Amino acid sequence: MNRLPNLLDSRIGRLAGFFLLYVCEGLPQGYAATAVALEFRRMGMTAEAIGSFAAFIMLPWAWKWAMGPVVDNLRLRRFGRRKQWIVITQLGMMLTLVAALLVFPKAVEAADGLKTFHGLALFSWMLLAHSVCAATQDVAIDALACDTLGEKERGTANGMMFAGAQLGAAIGGSGVLFLKGVLGFSLASLLPPLCLLMVLVLVVMLVREPKAAPIAVGDRMALIDVCRAIAGYLRITLRVFLTTKRGFLSLLCAVIPFGGMALSLTVSTVISPTLGMSDGEIAKLALVTSIVFTLCCMLGGLLSDRFGRRLTLTVFSLGTLLPTLWIGWRLKQEGWITPSGASADGTWPRHEALIQAWWIASVVYVLFQGLMYGIRTAFFMDLIEPRIAATHFTACMALMNLVTIYCYWWQGKAITPAAEGGWGFSYQQIFLLDAVLGGLFVVLLPFVRKRESNT
Repeated sequence: MNRLPNLLDSRIGRLAGFFLLYVCEGLPQGYAATAVALEFRRMGMTAEAIGSFAAFIMLPWAWKWAMGPVVDNLRLRRFGRRKQWIVITQLGMMLTLVAALLVFPKAVEAADGLKTFHGLALFSWMLLAHSVCAATQDVAIDALACDTLGEKERGTANGMMFAGAQLGAAIGGSGVLFLKGVLGFSLASLLPPLCLLMVLVLVVMLVREPKAAPIAVGDRMALIDVCRAIAGYLRITLRVFLTTKRGFLSLLCAVIPFGGMALSLTVSTVISPTLGMSDGEIAKLALVTSIVFTLCCMLGGLLSDRFGRRLTLTVFSLGTLLPTLWIGWRLKQEGWITPSGASADGTWPRHEALIQAWWIASVVYVLFQGLMYGIRTAFFMDLIEPRIAATHFTACMALMNLVTIYCYWWQGKAITPAAEGGWGFSYQQIFLLDAVLGGLFVVLLPFVRKRESNT
């Protein structure tokens, strides 16, 4: 009987394998941020609650660095050093996602018209557990990539991996919304776990690492090593961030947005249906912007190598502010001053002119955002301390995830009417605040100096 091929043995196999693994990372993020958030909005959930939900389930991505020592130091006998964690976490992702679907919240309207969502807490905790598995899988996949990719294929592989994540997000978000119109939301929501299952089967059958010496998960010394590694990581990170100029500036850059974010997070989720857009239209917009984002991300990296990192990062980040400010002005021009509250049946009157404006703003925004994303990671690579490159870089990436978390939260508070417990900002105030926060980086950049190449 012929043995099945090992994807890690060939360049094409490795690229295909890591592409598929990153599809798994994008699936749940697209599902939660697009499909679930939109369903919540149509059920009558406030923007504040949606923003808090999204921020909550993303928390594991801000401290996924803590899983590095666990992935490195604990392993089983059967599989290779990284594959075991990929298999375990994919199983966890699949099971927690299916379990979450079984307890999807139900809206119950009281006599006074107030809606409560039964099961929201349990559903949120299930998706938090799902995110823990997804963030751990990300650590294991990146470790496997470092172990197996050759120097000359790492750039191509990273581009393929990012493209896979965007495809996964499109399937989990747009794919579910398209199927919702045919099968209903519950059945359509089975698409992400089914995709996870298919990739899991491929990993088990077609990815083979050299077997590593086993370390029992219950081994006391192994667990002590994990705790020591985490404590050492924290000491090193704090020392770099707080005692060196470049480290402190990298900390500040990592905790502020590079450009606007209101056109991609809570505000975007809340506004789209209130304009009268159908689920199919929202899915189509999400698909188009995903494609534009992916292409521009790869282009941005090339342009930064040619014209300089700081110049291109500044131009493209500021570029995201143009559609942000424009859509705020456009909404005010059409008389849209205050964000709409919840709708009784989950639908709103259709506004063709604003839908067209929203399409323009979203596509232009994601074009600049994609160009910026292709540069931002490389920008932080220029700043890291060479002696502790992995530790410093991982900390910056974790803090960048923290930016997304708090932006989900403040946008949800801002766009919720004061009567529903929010800040009650007008549309123009929300987009103006987003632009101000997104432009803060220009104050820091003149003081940021990349490390010398010979250090």
